[in-house]
Amino acid sequence: MIIFKTLSYKNFLSTGNYKNTVNLTNNNTTLVSGDNGAGKSTMLDAITFALFGKSFRGITKPLLVNSINERECEVEIEFSSGKDDYKIIRGIKPNKFEIFKNGELLDQDARSRDYQKILEEQILKMTYKSFCQVVILGSSNYVPFMKLSAKDRRLVVENLLDIDVFSVMNTLVRARLQMTKDYIKEIDHKIELAKEKVDAKNRLINTLEKKSSDNIDKFKKDIKESQNHIKEWQDEVDEYQSNIDKLLENVKDKDAVTKKLLKSESIESRLNTKLKTLNNSIRFYEENDSCPSCKQDITDSHKNEVFEEKNKKKKEIKESLDSLEENISKIEEQLSLMNVILEDVQKIERNIAEKQNQISASSQYIGKLQTNIESAMSEGTEVQDAKNELNNLIGEGTAHVDARKEKIEDKYYFEIASMMLKDSGIKSKIIKHYLPIMNKLINKYLGDMDFFCQFSLDENFIETIKSRHRDEFTYYSFSEGERLRIDLSLLLAWREVARLKNSVNCNLLILDEVFDSSLDAVGTEEFLKLLNTFGSRANVFVISHKSDTMTDKFDEHIVFEKKNNFSRIK
Repeated sequence: MIIFKTLSYKNFLSTGNYKNTVNLTNNNTTLVSGDNGAGKSTMLDAITFALFGKSFRGITKPLLVNSINERECEVEIEFSSGKDDYKIIRGIKPNKFEIFKNGELLDQDARSRDYQKILEEQILKMTYKSFCQVVILGSSNYVPFMKLSAKDRRLVVENLLDIDVFSVMNTLVRARLQMTKDYIKEIDHKIELAKEKVDAKNRLINTLEKKSSDNIDKFKKDIKESQNHIKEWQDEVDEYQSNIDKLLENVKDKDAVTKKLLKSESIESRLNTKLKTLNNSIRFYEENDSCPSCKQDITDSHKNEVFEEKNKKKKEIKESLDSLEENISKIEEQLSLMNVILEDVQKIERNIAEKQNQISASSQYIGKLQTNIESAMSEGTEVQDAKNELNNLIGEGTAHVDARKEKIEDKYYFEIASMMLKDSGIKSKIIKHYLPIMNKLINKYLGDMDFFCQFSLDENFIETIKSRHRDEFTYYSFSEGERLRIDLSLLLAWREVARLKNSVNCNLLILDEVFDSSLDAVGTEEFLKLLNTFGSRANVFVISHKSDTMTDKFDEHIVFEKKNNFSRIK
């Protein structure tokens, strides 16, 4: 049984840097009251955050940090389980998650999620859903058992009965079963491959045994034909090469001709530049009667002298250009002829490459034929080697068949185990055994709260509710107050089952504003009587606004108040 002892928190929601500490074992019944927003329900969020890393009311993690101080949010809870004492410290800004066992910090090498898994599976031995079903009944974010899906109902009950280990076992068995199936599939593939190799080896042996001297003669004949083809192709290659040499002789000056062309084009460019300069100079004297720089008049006689001189030079340049253009044309024609010759050379080179490929392929074919001749000549030794390899392959195949038989047997047992560990197997038998006890407890608590009906859950945890007159109802057929009685009865029944099984069993029971909603005065009175029957087996905390009417019914009264915008215990 888990005994929760103390809860402390600071900078958590509306709580400031001053640490609020609640002793969880001081009294059997404790009333928690305060104005709206004073921080009563913060207790619930602090407990679930410390244990499971999330708030009970579904508040996102960043919003759990006090909005004024905005840092050093920390929740600490202490409890004992068996002979061991534990302390959990969880914080935000900075993030912190520490588990102490008997004063020593547990190894934190594992990732945060794995650390949480250790806490839930090995220490608390309950999940968040199971914790909420047996510890907390709240009016805000609480999801009653009857509003859970069939799958979640089953998970809660399996956790209560401590049979969720079968689900883990089933997962492991299914994994082993799948591994075995995969292994059998792999062995089948190896067996099939061994068969193919044996068949191939048998075909090889038959082929080797059928070889004869006729095959060798055929190989030699093919070699001779290939050698003749190679000689013919080599003669063609030599002839092609001779033609290339002759053609290349005609283009050996191509680089010099190219340089000559470039030089002529350069001279042409310079002459065109000079001609352009002369034209610009002539146009200047044609368009201007005075010098733009010195403003002196340009006489006609001077202009005529300039025109005569410039035109003479212009004529000389044009004559040079005409001669140069004719020369360039001849050079380009010469280069064009050379390029045609080079194209012919490339075509011949491609023919040479084709013939050389044929020669290479024939040479490789000859090598293959010679290998076949050697193989045929050493037939006797090769056949024996092939037979030895065949025997080895048969031995490997036999070993695979034997291994397959073993794995088929393992698969059979794993399938049986998987069937037993399914929801319809062992767990179903255990649940069937405990269902009458659960239904009896639920109806007992319903009767204690003056709600007389016949309530029963089936193996799929679907409810059947019958009145005294045997009329059938569903959970949603009742009023909110009646549904709350059912929720309270289920909560108390699950706690009793957990106590009997010593599985999800703890001292803490928290009721958040349950008496402030739909429970009438009679229901409240009857439920308070029930709480007092728990005695030292439970420490009950009731969060309520009705402190003025219920204070005398509790052993202790804790009041939360807001002071300077921070929540604290008064």
